[in-house]
Amino acid sequence: MPPSTEKKPRDRDEVLSSVLRAVRNHRRLTVQQVANGMGMKKRTYEHFEAGEGLLKLERIFTFATATDSDPYAIQASVKLGTPDFALACIDNKLCMLLVAHARQLFRMEGANLATLQASDIIEALTPAFAAMAANLGQARESSATWLGNRGPTADDGK
Repeated sequence: MPPSTEKKPRDRDEVLSSVLRAVRNHRRLTVQQVANGMGMKKRTYEHFEAGEGLLKLERIFTFATATDSDPYAIQASVKLGTPDFALACIDNKLCMLLVAHARQLFRMEGANLATLQASDIIEALTPAFAAMAANLGQARESSATWLGNRGPTADDGK
């Protein structure tokens, strides 16, 4: 039997802790500000951010609301083992939008959604993700061109 890739609860808690701290720091919020935003005492929040105690999904959603972040990206970051994914999705809410579209599909199709094959999903999503990657590449090229053409000016020292 192959070894499990599932993280041990303590490892998962440590990753969650680093994700929560990274999101809070990215938003330049203090522990007290997030605790207030979540409607909890500072010490209770500190335990939550440390990955201690019982983890309730509701707390991740409350944290995401308090920090204006993507709760699904936070969960995915824990699964991926890195806060980088949550930070990459913090403003664009990529995972939340994917879930919203999946929810809309379910509202339209209901139980028929179960008949959708993985290959159909991959076929539909592949061009969409390729288009997003192309847009990112185009934005990088535009930025590089702008920076390259700008050159140093007297205002740069100010």
